[in-house]
Amino acid sequence: MIEVPVDLGARRYPLHVGHGAASLLRELVAPLRGRRVALVSNARVFSLHGARVERALRGLGPSTRILIPDGEAHKSRETLAKVHDAMLKGRLGRDGLVIAFGGGVVTDLAGFAAATWMRGIDWVALPTTLLAMVDSAVGGKVGINHPMAKNLIGAFHQPRAVVIDPSFLETLPPREMRSGAYEILKCGLISDRTLFKAVRQAPAGLIGWDRIALENAIASACRIKAEIVEKDEREGGLRRVLNLGHTLGHALEAVTRYRRFTHGEAVGWGLIGAAWIARGKGLIGDAAYDAIAAAVDRLGPRPKLSDLPRERILAAMGRDKKFRGGRRVFVLPAGIGRVVVRDDITLPEVRRALAVMAAREARLA
Repeated sequence: MIEVPVDLGARRYPLHVGHGAASLLRELVAPLRGRRVALVSNARVFSLHGARVERALRGLGPSTRILIPDGEAHKSRETLAKVHDAMLKGRLGRDGLVIAFGGGVVTDLAGFAAATWMRGIDWVALPTTLLAMVDSAVGGKVGINHPMAKNLIGAFHQPRAVVIDPSFLETLPPREMRSGAYEILKCGLISDRTLFKAVRQAPAGLIGWDRIALENAIASACRIKAEIVEKDEREGGLRRVLNLGHTLGHALEAVTRYRRFTHGEAVGWGLIGAAWIARGKGLIGDAAYDAIAAAVDRLGPRPKLSDLPRERILAAMGRDKKFRGGRRVFVLPAGIGRVVVRDDITLPEVRRALAVMAAREARLA
């Protein structure tokens, strides 16, 4: 098993990565034994893996099962209220423990429920999707969506541990596997040329990838994020680089009310848009742009965006929490494995990027 530390002083916690890790859950979180537990999941995940996880939790403490609806549209105030109600019914006190068992919607929402329950209680992430394993379960960003903007309501609340078991991915639909692959590719593009190359050379959509290679890629992506979070936990500066592909990606999600794109698919489109803007500003050349776009495309198909009104996308960008002082903040590639943060992106540049993205969609159809 690979252990990746997130060193935040007194709030230091481990990321455990390895096939079979979920079966060792009780041992991996042994210091938290004896508490009341709220196991938050959704019906689909629980039907596939719930019995195994509940067996692993035996002896940890009295447990309450809380199942929420599946899908990004349910990462909402209404669902959060239902989780809080269930926590109250389960008599979860200030020494309670939330275990977030599912994909990114579950880890984001359950982590936020923990952050807001009795002014903050402990939680553990047990992600079941590739996207959650390398993104939402790591770094302590928790929250819910506002109907007009993604992740607008949230907090920084670090987990006590993250247990990543890639065997959960054996039941993951190919589309969800690709969704996580875009985030791994993003991490490589930010600071790891070797990881970027590994994803480019992996089977399309990562389907059937060697288990050791997959574990190493997950651990590498987590390590990149952990090292950045250690230096900038609350996104005062450096942590913003993790938003590569997200400025346009979040806007695409918001204008489609989180129903058309998975988060990873939206980020995939956002990576191409950011690379095109970087090319126009002379940060990268044609070869680097082509390499980035080809790597994104190789991971698989993405839902169309050409029918979305561009002015609505631009308006959604203006509501994003990365929009500061009236300026559009973009993370742009400056090469493979290097990025810069720029706030001098003009509306014509964004419109051109959207046009290029739409044209690329037509080529791939």
